Amino acid sequence: MKVSINQEECIECGACEQACSEVFVVESGEKASITKKYQTNGPAEGKVGDDLNNCAQEAADGCPVEVITVE
Repeated sequence: MKVSINQEECIECGACEQACSEVFVVESGEKASITKKYQTNGPAEGKVGDDLNNCAQEAADGCPVEVITVE
């Protein structure tokens, strides 16, 4: 499953990290990013296995500014 973040629109709230810390991280003063383990093309794009589909989707659904895409 492909996961991406529109970092320009991210408000650094940390909701994605709270919902799915295995895939998302929000460092202090930084925009949300994909954890290094799952990055495919920089910090805003990644790929996760089936075991993290629900977790990643929960993070996308919980993002208040809807900047996370799960495909």
